[in-house]
Amino acid sequence: MDIVSLSLPYNADEVSSVVYAVNFRRCRRYVYVGETGGTLYQRHLLTLSRIRTQHSDPVAEHFYTDGHSMDDFQIMGLEKLSGSGEYRKTMEQLWNTKLRRPVRFRSITRQLINRIA
Repeated sequence: MDIVSLSLPYNADEVSSVVYAVNFRRCRRYVYVGETGGTLYQRHLLTLSRIRTQHSDPVAEHFYTDGHSMDDFQIMGLEKLSGSGEYRKTMEQLWNTKLRRPVRFRSITRQLINRIA
């Protein structure tokens, strides 16, 4: 399991208010791009917990239905932000566009948003 920082020169447990990406090496694409007001490390632990417990979360479901292993999982900080949750959401959408994620992975994001709403 790796926490890889693309543009964050800080320790992942100290970085908060970030846009991040979840990647599974076998997919060779970013499966999910999200934002958090918490730390990247907290988000990493939450995602791993959801995978281990087979939580009904689209990222976890992708992990255990597509035959991935823990060595396949990566979470990466894309950008450290300052500002409101609304600003983080806007930047999350910009990163989704910038990374040009395939349509099948964009549906994972929509599923997560619908579950929160």
